[in-house]
Amino acid sequence: MKSIFSVIPQVIFAMVLTAVASATASSNENNEAARIRQAMELYAQATPMGQFDTRRAELLSQAQSILLDVIENNPASLDAHRKLMGVYLQMRDYPNAIKTMQAAITLSPEDPKLFIALAILYDHQGAYEYALPILEQALLLDPGNQLASDYKISIQQKIESQNLAMESSTPAHEMASPHSVDDHSSR
Repeated sequence: MKSIFSVIPQVIFAMVLTAVASATASSNENNEAARIRQAMELYAQATPMGQFDTRRAELLSQAQSILLDVIENNPASLDAHRKLMGVYLQMRDYPNAIKTMQAAITLSPEDPKLFIALAILYDHQGAYEYALPILEQALLLDPGNQLASDYKISIQQKIESQNLAMESSTPAHEMASPHSVDDHSSR
């Protein structure tokens, strides 16, 4: 039979391992949060600059690199995904912003705000037909979400306007040349 004194070192060792693991996890979380803050500081510096300012592009690229690194080390970091989407939005890199939001949605499929953000990205690309079902999903998750409801109406209006414009335009081959009437009358 083991004496209590031989068990105590094992218990203490287990407690120390638990404490070290907790400290490491806490340290990793603190490091991740610090890196995300660093990226957001770069983002904040870049935001007021002109769209074609090379310094702005450098700052956004640095923020992008930091956030991609955070995501590589912790693919489940929803905060990093959200922030990276914002960086891509500032860069007007809509395809990567969309991919980032889709990844965020897989991490948190019950968050209607992520669906609204994705719909905004589709709207920026003029892909209204994709934005509409995304907003409908947001409303399924949160039927009282006024932003999603209002935005859905706006997207529906854009689709209707687009459809009317397409219906009212005459195909180029059916259009008469500006002088065709005069040409026929002079013969």
